[in-house]
Formats: sequence, structure tokens, C-alpha cells
Amino acid sequence: MGVFLVYDVRSNNDAGVSRYGLSLLGPAARALRKAGWRISVVSRPEQKERAEEAVNGLDVPVTCAPDEEEGFVRRSPWLSQMLISERVDLYFTSHYVVDRDCPVPFVFTVHDLTRLRMPQFSYTDATFTARFGDRQFALIRRELEELTAWDKPQGDEEFFTRYFRAVTRYLTHRAAGIVTVSRSSASDIESMLEVSAERLAIVPGGVDRQIFAPHPELDFRPVLARYGLSGPYLMFVGLTHPNKRFLWLLEQLLARRAELPSGVKLVAVGGHAENTPGVAELLNSYRAEDFVRFTGRVSDADLAALYGGASALVIASVSEGSNLPALEAVACGCPVVATDIPALREILGDAASYYDPASGTELARLAAAALAGQLRGGAGACRPPSWTESGQQLARVLSRAVREQGGASGSGTDATLALSGRPHPG
Repeated sequence: MGVFLVYDVRSNNDAGVSRYGLSLLGPAARALRKAGWRISVVSRPEQKERAEEAVNGLDVPVTCAPDEEEGFVRRSPWLSQMLISERVDLYFTSHYVVDRDCPVPFVFTVHDLTRLRMPQFSYTDATFTARFGDRQFALIRRELEELTAWDKPQGDEEFFTRYFRAVTRYLTHRAAGIVTVSRSSASDIESMLEVSAERLAIVPGGVDRQIFAPHPELDFRPVLARYGLSGPYLMFVGLTHPNKRFLWLLEQLLARRAELPSGVKLVAVGGHAENTPGVAELLNSYRAEDFVRFTGRVSDADLAALYGGASALVIASVSEGSNLPALEAVACGCPVVATDIPALREILGDAASYYDPASGTELARLAAAALAGQLRGGAGACRPPSWTESGQQLARVLSRAVREQGGASGSGTDATLALSGRPHPG
């Protein structure tokens, strides 16, 4: 009997992590189905349609998590029961947290360790509670009590930071395999979580080359007109997590607005940037409510058109594992202005123009150069992988994990033997 895989695409936000898992799903499933694997997908309700589209024609069912599904902490008795009763051999999630009592071998994804490297950009106990509620905060306190051996407090830390470190250390040492998105993240995982390099596999983010590609023959004006764009503009794409510093980016550009062409706009795509604390107040203080165009979520076709018409994508992140908008922009020939941090250097190489993350002056200089047409697009300097290539790489990683666990058991029992006891902290 072939290997039975459960592929879990759930994430806490319908943004980069969700896009990563859903984009890998189709090509990975095709490769594994061709090898005789049986696959079932778990999604959130808002992801189900895209998941079904990804596996269309592959005889792969998609199951939605229950409506009462947990928040940040993954405690999923219904999933554990399914994994056991359906005799699953391997569980994979593109998310970064797994139910720590997962009853079968699992592979999971550690996108980056920003929460541990720079806890000032992560949740505090107060912001975690505001986002997920009192019950979830009480749960991480209880979980931490059970993860004492994996907790290495470093001074007066928030409970959330301690929990995230402890559970991530526990899961990385228990996992049958660990996927990450860049060498930069792999290096952090090795050094901060004491994980050996051979247990890590890099499956980079990719692009859909049929959509995200230079299209000089296309007229983007009708798309731009729908978003109220008739002049030069810069772009910010994605969630506005603190490490991405949208508020800092906006303030630096507003403070130097006189150095930019008249009428220029910053187009903020997705991520509900308009709801970021401080944005409305900042725009009001500069009397610049017209400076930012908030588009909300857009289709991939519209996003490609917006890249095509932009003077540059601007990135202000101080920590990343990768950056899907940067790869998409490069693939479209859109110039990229990025902070000079290891992960962005790694994935973009010479395809971007970099600035010191602390220098608003350098940011504004490069933004002005982009608006003047003095920065070249990166399509010729960097070739991001396609999702097909990355999905096939994921299929190889999962196949290796099964081989190293002793192959398909048909019941999940034999494949779980190596994981039957609790791991020990290094």
C-alpha cells in the first residue's frame, strides 16, 4: 500500500504563509500522486476553494478544520483522531506550529526565527492576548509548564516568547524533517535551536511565471485606473507585521516627501495596512491622507499589473526568512528597494537596490532614483524558482522523510516507532 500523507495548509493569517503552502500544494501533490501516494488536505474554510483548485483532477480530498478550531496554539484532538483512524503515515504542515502530541511522524515549516531573534517585533503577552484572547494566553502558560525542559529563559522575558522558543525547540527535535525557506533561516535554526544541518531542507518560495513576468506589450492603465492611479507610485505588499516596519517606512517617506516627485503615491496592497496602529494619525499629522492608496487584497493578475506599473517595490523589513512580494516584483521586472539584511541579499542578489535598515535618508534617495527611472528592474539579474520547481523539491523532502522513518506502514504504527518516546532537549 502506498504512503498516506495529510497536507495541512492552515495558517493564522491568509497571507504569505498561506500563499506558500497553497502554492506548493499542487506541484507537490502531482509528484507524489504519480509516485503512488494517497493524499488528503486540511484547510481553513477561507482556503478551501483555492486548495481544491490546486489539486483539481488529482483525487485529493480537502477537509476544513472545525469552526471551533484553536487560535495560535495547535491542540487538535479531531486531527489526531483522523491521523490514527485513517492510518496516516506522514503529516506535513506549511505552518510553523504543530500539535505537539501529533501521533504520526511529521514534517513542518520554520519560515524564520524573527520572534526569537528580535522579540521586540513579536507579540508581547498583552498584544498576544488582545489578538487571540485570554483562553489562548492561559493555554500557552499551561503549555509552558509542560515544556519546562525546553525552556531557556533569557532574562525577564514575556511568557509568549518563552513558549514560542520552547515549543519550537521541542518540535524541531521531534520532527521527521524540517522545511525552511532560505539558507539564512537554516543558519538561525541550526544555531538558535541546536538542530543539525542534515535535518533541514530548503524549499524556497517561488512565483507563478505565467502571471508574474515582464509584459511590456500589455497596457496596465485600465487596471491602474481602477485603483485610482494615474501618476508615479511606489508599492508595499503584504501584512504589516512589526518586523516589516510599514509605519517606519511611511514616516520616512512622508518626512522627505519634498524630495520625491509631486503627486507620487505609496500603494499598500493587502494586509489591511490602513488598520495598522498609528497610520491614520501619521497621515493626519503630515496632512497627507492622499499619499497612500490602500487597495486591500487584489487578484494575482491585478497584482502583476500593479508591479508592472510601479516605479519600485519598497521593503523596510529588519528580519525575514524570505519575501514573496520581492520575488514576484523581480519576476515582473519591477525595481526593488530593500533593506540590506541577509535573507533579502540571499534571495535577490544583484536584482535589488539595498539600503541600511536604519537610514531613512538612503531609503528616500533610492525611492527618488526609482521614481526618476534610474533603477533597473531585476528580471535579468535574478531568476526566482517557479512554484513547480519548489513543489517538486518539497515532494522529494517528504519522500526522504518517509524513507528515513522506514517507509509506509499502511497503519502509521511502524512509521511512528522512532518517535514513540518524548525527545530530550539538547
